[in-house]
Amino acid sequence: MAARVGVGRVYVKDEGQRFGLGSFKPLGGGLVDLALAAAAKGEAKPVIATASAGNHGIGVAWGAQQAGCRSLVYLHGGVSAGAESTIRRYGAETVRVEGDYAASVRACAADAAEHGWEVVQDTSWPGYEAVPARIYQGYTVVAEEMLEQLRSEPSPSMPTHVLINAGVGGFAAGMCAHLWERLGSERPRFIAVEPTEANCLQCSAEAGALTASPHSDAGTVQTGLDCTEVAEVAWRVLATGVDDFVAVPDAVVEPAMRLLADDSPAVVAGHSAVAGIGALLAAAAQPGLQQSLGLGPDSVVAAVICEGAVDSQAFEAAVGASPEEVQARR
Repeated sequence: MAARVGVGRVYVKDEGQRFGLGSFKPLGGGLVDLALAAAAKGEAKPVIATASAGNHGIGVAWGAQQAGCRSLVYLHGGVSAGAESTIRRYGAETVRVEGDYAASVRACAADAAEHGWEVVQDTSWPGYEAVPARIYQGYTVVAEEMLEQLRSEPSPSMPTHVLINAGVGGFAAGMCAHLWERLGSERPRFIAVEPTEANCLQCSAEAGALTASPHSDAGTVQTGLDCTEVAEVAWRVLATGVDDFVAVPDAVVEPAMRLLADDSPAVVAGHSAVAGIGALLAAAAQPGLQQSLGLGPDSVVAAVICEGAVDSQAFEAAVGASPEEVQARR
């Protein structure tokens, strides 16, 4: 891949095996579930509610199951039946909501307020910041592991560029903040990548203030990144910490998934995992973009493959092989 894109080295951090749940998300929502249950101290355990496009819901459902709590996960129409089935496998009740991800968040918050449930949401709004901030802190585990693993390489070198997939911006904020805190002036160039159909970070960067992206009726196959509003807590980090905001069309997704599946070692990457790889491949084909991102033969690039095959059938249709077959190549 490094040869294909004309850089010195490419690393990918594979989060598809985390806890056997398919993504990094349990590091955030699962952590908060356990903390809320522990805080009950003999009283009735809280009922946990959240809205999700898939992975966050799986993480919250798993965490609630570990903590012995009832959980409800609100899903919009774009969430696949496969993802819903996985969420229910971990004991959660699912509630389908008309509209987009933002509509599911609003419905969850309204019902939770009515019934006295605890909301464990990975986005923020006025008056609701402590929980998402704690979730983003949980995500910093990925950044610290990345640094530890890179330093253990036979010829260690810190990345010059880090590409992170972004939805509401929480994962990007956790990664960006931790790398900045740990590396200081030596931190890498930080690139946030999102779908062109849900580019709320890019719109906010261009406006210089929090700005929703236009709603697309078509949505995006990058379901986990299909967010039209930035989390305010995340934006406080990203507005200063991100060097480049890039949006990629859905046309890059399945080719990037296939490339990773056919590479050595093979990587199982879901539809919402490859935006950063798509941006890297686009830069190889577009000299102007490559120059804008400062990519060259001495660049050391790191990207996070933030999910595995959340929906096995959708993965096989995109890649031409099952997740198990790709994993076996490894």
